[in-house]
Amino acid sequence: MVPLEDSTIDILKKASIGKGFGERELAKQCQCSLSAIQTFFKGNYSEALLESLAFILDLNYQALRMHALGHSKPPKIKLNGLKGFQSEFPYSPQLTLIVNHYLVSDPVQKTAVLFDTGTSASECLTYLEQENLNLKAICITHQHKDHTHALDAYRSAFPEAIIYAARVFPKIAESKVIKLDTSYSFDRFTMYALATPGHTEDGLSFAISGLERPLILVGDALFAHSQGGTHSQEAYRSALHSNREQVLSLAGESVLAPGHGPLTTVAHELKYNPFYAEN
Repeated sequence: MVPLEDSTIDILKKASIGKGFGERELAKQCQCSLSAIQTFFKGNYSEALLESLAFILDLNYQALRMHALGHSKPPKIKLNGLKGFQSEFPYSPQLTLIVNHYLVSDPVQKTAVLFDTGTSASECLTYLEQENLNLKAICITHQHKDHTHALDAYRSAFPEAIIYAARVFPKIAESKVIKLDTSYSFDRFTMYALATPGHTEDGLSFAISGLERPLILVGDALFAHSQGGTHSQEAYRSALHSNREQVLSLAGESVLAPGHGPLTTVAHELKYNPFYAEN
């Protein structure tokens, strides 16, 4: 199973940035020393401090605690018609990200739609050839390099594929701005785009109907137990609002396919994601 993308510290740091709180402000709010905060962020776990930080950062404490203790795991999901691929992206000398991209296909009509490209196209292109699938479209959740690096490889292999995104790619004639809340049909399944800004201003999620269960390809808007990072308080508020209204308001059985980490569901995130848990 693909591992969770974010640690408890990652979640707390994302929420701290979103709230505009540095370590000194967190220490002040928690009524503890700066060194206590710094030690905690280096991995010295304290349940009392975790509870204080959850309260200050408006995170669900029980969901955060379950995540910290490893007691909450996303359900194992297999959805016919959905295939995920992973590739590596060197984010820094110390950190290599594992990036997801996904193929939704119709085995009868032999058509497929790709969601993001990752950094390597080789495995997916081999699969498309083996299954004799025609790639009809490439849908981009956001234009960060780890999600679009392999775009040219797919364009070379399938030059007729239409590229859908929130904004056009410069010098790519076949790229189109997707219309929000407009249905796009691909044989047995239908797709429509949802605006999910926050991690990026042009963030999109793609909702798919026609499979065994509803599917939403969320890019970096949401992760299992977490969400994509934001770089301002305004962007953080935007992420919280758009994720709640556009994605987590959908049917609980809906499968969420994120840009990093494992598959999850709306119901699971409403119980175990510290940013959104309702219990």
